[in-house]
Amino acid sequence: MTQISLPTLSPVARILWILLVVLVGGYLLGRWLNRRRSKAIGEWLQSGVKFLGSQTSWKFPGGVSSSAEVTINNAIAPFREVVISYHLLTREIPFLWGVELLRGKRDTLVMRADLRANPRQEFEVVPLHGVLRRTLDQHPAEHPWRWAEMPSGLGMAARNQAGERIETGVRAFLDRFGGSVQRLSLRERSPNLVLFVRVPGVQGAPAKEFLQAVRRLVDQPEGKKG
Repeated sequence: MTQISLPTLSPVARILWILLVVLVGGYLLGRWLNRRRSKAIGEWLQSGVKFLGSQTSWKFPGGVSSSAEVTINNAIAPFREVVISYHLLTREIPFLWGVELLRGKRDTLVMRADLRANPRQEFEVVPLHGVLRRTLDQHPAEHPWRWAEMPSGLGMAARNQAGERIETGVRAFLDRFGGSVQRLSLRERSPNLVLFVRVPGVQGAPAKEFLQAVRRLVDQPEGKKG
């Protein structure tokens, strides 16, 4: 059987072989990095979700190296059910990973929750000068959004004047975690709470501290029963 050595290959073939090795090596390295990230985030999250309730279930819809989701049933008040998922960057494909980094994307944690009682005050927190704000202003429903400037370049929008206690609570949460918040929504429709945050920022604090801060944020007294 004839063996072909790389020195006998044409320059184009050598480039293709090198490209193939780079792609395969990049894929394997990126997959390894994502598995490590997934394990670290999962362990961090597991240490805190026990605070929300003991009935937890995990699943990995995109595979352990890309995403994971934990559901907390019969969660402690003010929550009824909480679903927390995290989604990792595409490290397996270096080109896409680089594009994601250049676009400001990071590993993302998403928290969706239904409350035992509908919130007294609906509000949105988004970048003050971003696309999401423009989208909200273009769909004001019955009442236009009233905006208040918040820390970390964020803005808080409410249909009516937000109560002082609620606005103070939102500001306190953003003072601590605002640098990682991409969107925070509290509303009457399900899910009552929607929160998008960048993992690297919140992971610097214990998961229990982060989740306690979210709980204080949504624990509005005298909510309307759902």
